[in-house]
Amino acid sequence: MSMDNNTLPRIGAHKSIANGIDKAIDRGLQSTCECLQIFTRPPRRWDAGKTTLNDKQVGYFLNKSKKANYFDTAIHMPYLPNLSSPEENLYYRSIKVLQEEINTSHLLKCPYVITHLGSPKLETRKFAVKRVVNAINKISETQISPTMILLENSTAKKREWGKKIEDLVEVINTVDSPQLVGICLDTAHAYASGYEISIPETLHEVFDQIDSLVGTDKVRIIHVNDSKGQHNSGIDHHEHIGRGNIGLECFRELMQHPRFKKISMILETPKDNQTNDKDNLTLLRSLRKN
Repeated sequence: MSMDNNTLPRIGAHKSIANGIDKAIDRGLQSTCECLQIFTRPPRRWDAGKTTLNDKQVGYFLNKSKKANYFDTAIHMPYLPNLSSPEENLYYRSIKVLQEEINTSHLLKCPYVITHLGSPKLETRKFAVKRVVNAINKISETQISPTMILLENSTAKKREWGKKIEDLVEVINTVDSPQLVGICLDTAHAYASGYEISIPETLHEVFDQIDSLVGTDKVRIIHVNDSKGQHNSGIDHHEHIGRGNIGLECFRELMQHPRFKKISMILETPKDNQTNDKDNLTLLRSLRKN
C-alpha cells in the first residue's frame, strides 16, 4: 500500500499466523493494513509447536512483506514469559523465549519485538527493575541489533509495576545498550492505569513526559485500542475505536498531530461480531483526514 507524508501515520493491526506465518500478511492486506503485528507462536504456549519456521516459510513471508511494504512489522512476545519473575526457572525460561523471538525477528526482518515488563510478585519495584534490566543485558551479550526491544505499558488492578511511564523509562536508562530499547504505548492500558488520554491535552502531557525523560523517538509503536474499562479502573479490556471510554478525540489527535506521524499504529481491538479491523482502520483513516 503506497504511503506519502500526507497519509501518515501508518496504521495496521495484529494478525493471525494460522496456516502459515506469511498468511498474516495476506490478512493484513485484506484488512487494508499499512503495518503489522504478529505472534510467532501460540501466545499461551512456551514452544513454537507447529509454527516452527523453515526456509520456505521465511521466504514466503519476506517476499510478501516486501510487496506489501510492511517494513515495520512487530513481533509480540507470548503471554507466559515474565521478565520480572523472582522464580529462577520461569525467569530464565522467559529470557530464552525473548532471545528466540529476537532471533526470529532477524530471520523475518521485523525491526521490533514487544514485551511487557512482567510481575515481580511480592518483590519490590527495585527488584523488578534489576530483573528486567538483567534480562535485556544478557541478550545484549549475544545479539539484539538490528532488532529493537519495545517495552509495553501494562495495567492490572492489583499490580503497580509496569503501569507507569517511569517504569519503562527507568529500564531504558539503566540497560547497557539503551539505543536498542524503546517503547510501545498502549492507549487502553494507559487510560485504565490513570492517564486521562481521552483529553488531547493530557495525551500530549504523556508524550511531553516521555520526551523529557528519554526522548519521544523512543516510542516506535502505539497500540491504538479504545477501553471498555473506566479511567484508572485497572481493567484491561480493549474496545473498538470510538465505542469505549476513551472516545474519538484521542485517536483523532494521534492521527493528525505531527508529533505522531513517524509512529506505527497497531490495532488490538476485539475479534467479535460488532465490527472488524478493516472497519476500525477505515474510521482511523477518516480521522487522519478530518
